[in-house]
Amino acid sequence: MDGREYMEDIRTNLESGRNQWRMGENVLGAFGYVRRRKTAIDEINATIEDLGLVANPPVSSEMPLRSPRIRFSLRAANGTVTPATVNGPDMSASDAPAQDDVDDDFSPPEPAFSVSELASANRAVKCVSPSGQIQEAYTEMLLGKYSQLVVASSATPRQQDIKGIVSFQSIAKALMNGRPETVNDCIDGNVRFAQRHDDLKSVVGQLAETDVVLVIGRDNRLQGIVTAWDLAEEFARLIEPFKRIGEIEIRLRALLKRRLGKDKVAHFLSEQGLSGDGAVADLDDLTMGSLHSVFGSPDNWSEFGLPFDRKVFTGALNDVRKFRNRLMHFKDSSKDKEEEDLKHLTNFCETVREIQLDSPQ
Repeated sequence: MDGREYMEDIRTNLESGRNQWRMGENVLGAFGYVRRRKTAIDEINATIEDLGLVANPPVSSEMPLRSPRIRFSLRAANGTVTPATVNGPDMSASDAPAQDDVDDDFSPPEPAFSVSELASANRAVKCVSPSGQIQEAYTEMLLGKYSQLVVASSATPRQQDIKGIVSFQSIAKALMNGRPETVNDCIDGNVRFAQRHDDLKSVVGQLAETDVVLVIGRDNRLQGIVTAWDLAEEFARLIEPFKRIGEIEIRLRALLKRRLGKDKVAHFLSEQGLSGDGAVADLDDLTMGSLHSVFGSPDNWSEFGLPFDRKVFTGALNDVRKFRNRLMHFKDSSKDKEEEDLKHLTNFCETVREIQLDSPQ
């Protein structure tokens, strides 16, 4: 079932009088997305509009992924919203039931990082005509800081209309073999393509053999461009938060070893039903969730001798745990939210650094 079929199923159920609630992450997943990028939002809203549906809260970069759920309604011919009533009176999004009135049995794919999740895969691509002069392409690349331009006769070409790319390298190669005058004389036709929903892993393999991969989106048209630099830039932003999260985990595990020991931690986790058969092979293997549980216990907390408030400290630790999970699964959030999370992470990491481990309490 693709995204349009998913929304058509919602419309069919609404027309039969059944209320329709969906989790935001399932709506994204139906269209093959994980993150709430503009490309995903635009495609989903275009389908919603085309099918005469209304979403509340609206599908946007700020929409909730899990709760509250999004309620879908039919838009009447005069523009008014017609909610389903068979299952009861109209409800606000905050009153959404724990389960959908109609079972939402769509299971989005595993959160693999698709090509469309890269910012560069959703940016306008500069194209140059094959009949253009070399000086034109050269100047465009210099001024725009482009390493290459797509060669096509239109600004938004279909895949079959793309002739190749022109780059500084292809121009230099053409100059060594003659006196090229137009872009057509300098085309590099060895171009790789990727569909927007392809797994990013396949693109990484292609970039090992070529400098650029062109991303094809809806209507078989060019949607974006991916280079090795784009990959490096995308993942570089993950390095700093993961470094800080790793440091927090290492320091808190060291505190547990020093103040509680493996046996006490294992006993606690077993009592809480958090350790399977009760065995803890190594405190270094404790998850962030287990660390949060151990530090949240008043009895354990009294053993640490920390100058912090337990509830405030463990609340901050839980925020770090949630941030880590979003990073691990590439869950998207607003820029302001991401900056706020990173600030809190940095502050918490600096606080944990203040904990002295020189001598047991």
